[in-house]
Amino acid sequence: MPLVLRGIRRSWGPRNVIVGAELRLGRGTVAWLGGPNGAGKTTVLRIAAGLITPDDGEVSLLGFEPERDRCEYQRRLGWLPAGNGGIYNRLSVRQYLNYWASIAFVPSSRRSRAVDEAIERFDLRALSAQRADRISMGERQRVRLAMTFVHDPELVLLDEPQTSLDKDALGRLRSALDRLTARGGAAVWCSPSRNGTELPASEEYLVKGGRLVRC
Repeated sequence: MPLVLRGIRRSWGPRNVIVGAELRLGRGTVAWLGGPNGAGKTTVLRIAAGLITPDDGEVSLLGFEPERDRCEYQRRLGWLPAGNGGIYNRLSVRQYLNYWASIAFVPSSRRSRAVDEAIERFDLRALSAQRADRISMGERQRVRLAMTFVHDPELVLLDEPQTSLDKDALGRLRSALDRLTARGGAAVWCSPSRNGTELPASEEYLVKGGRLVRC
């Protein structure tokens, strides 16, 4: 299983945000995670990404655990946080993707090709030499998606990925997800509602009462 969440519980102060969440995500699966703002969608994704340690429960990615197997976990994970941040403004688009490929453990012998493929996949050729602080919000989101997929991860977690994307960029994201699942990977993406998102989902879940409820 690319992703297993078992008995996940997480509190913020006196508030129980996630209580006993369970998820088993099989190969070739794209899952949508929905629910209103504040329901705990981002908390679930951040726990799955190994960025938050749950108070109770187990998290694994292909048998690797985020604390015990940190490098292997990061090597296999693509993570897109919500918003348009996380890009170093003084770097060009190509420099930024090359940097990210390096910290995602892409071997130096393959790094240039991996960056070229990510640039092609998300139509960033005309922007590759531009500094990140000189491109639009939609272009920044395409750069962030290229960063997420640059190392060919086996699990991709996307927090509101449709933000600022036009139809062409959404189509490119769908193609990237199709490519991921065709080779046995899996993905989870979240948004408050599926209305108008145009992204695929073979499984749907709502975060309700701190649990994942399959639709």
